[in-house]
Amino acid sequence: MTQYRVALTLERSLDEQEIQKLREQRGESISDYEMDGDNVVLAILNAADSLTARDTAEVQVSRATGVAIQSAQLIP
Repeated sequence: MTQYRVALTLERSLDEQEIQKLREQRGESISDYEMDGDNVVLAILNAADSLTARDTAEVQVSRATGVAIQSAQLIP
């Protein structure tokens, strides 16, 4: 497994309740989340490959917040 960082641009800014839900979702698949500005979430996770990392981050953030994701990008 390799550690990846995925930047997810959301459709809108998250409110405090959505940020709290996101933090509660930390676990085996995603080790940490950071906010980068109003509508960008940086997900840090371990995955077998970059495609799996991006897909996992998108699904987890979308499920936790209910906010649509506009784009996802791997960060070196």
